[in-house]
Amino acid sequence: IESRVNRPKHVNDGPNLNEASEMSSVFPTQGKPIGGSETFTLTQLEKTQAHRYVLLNCAAIKLLIRDYIRRSSKGRRPSATEVERRVNKEFPDWFPKRIMNPDITNTISTDLEFLAQGPCPDARRFTAYNINGFKFRTLSKEQGSQTQNSGVFLISDTSCIASNTNRNARQAD
Repeated sequence: IESRVNRPKHVNDGPNLNEASEMSSVFPTQGKPIGGSETFTLTQLEKTQAHRYVLLNCAAIKLLIRDYIRRSSKGRRPSATEVERRVNKEFPDWFPKRIMNPDITNTISTDLEFLAQGPCPDARRFTAYNINGFKFRTLSKEQGSQTQNSGVFLISDTSCIASNTNRNARQAD
């Protein structure tokens, strides 16, 4: 008997168990696109920013970031600001060299090898996407609708440098 408690979600975005799955252990498939997609080419800046974001926010990479900090410090104890600046600027270039090192190639997962190659130059954009029980649409797709769900709100912590004179990093919301 179907009730409020066991009723399926209005927006079904779970994985299709009937499809053959090649799920990544680093980035499992989440959500489902709605409708067709449009392919576009990323600029070099977009590729660099996307690669940096993925590397610095991937749990599987945290140990490699610590290894990079240890190796690049060479016995010195740099400030937190200096460490963060170097990780943001230099780690994305160091990471592929480390992963493709012939001495450790046999111990590296396929997912990390793909991460070292960076993002594909082509990406897809969708007009709607279901994730976490919600349907998100682009502004143009929801024109004329009585409901609005095009905006995405995110609460996060980030570090920032206050000014050129005050170079200390601070956590900000």
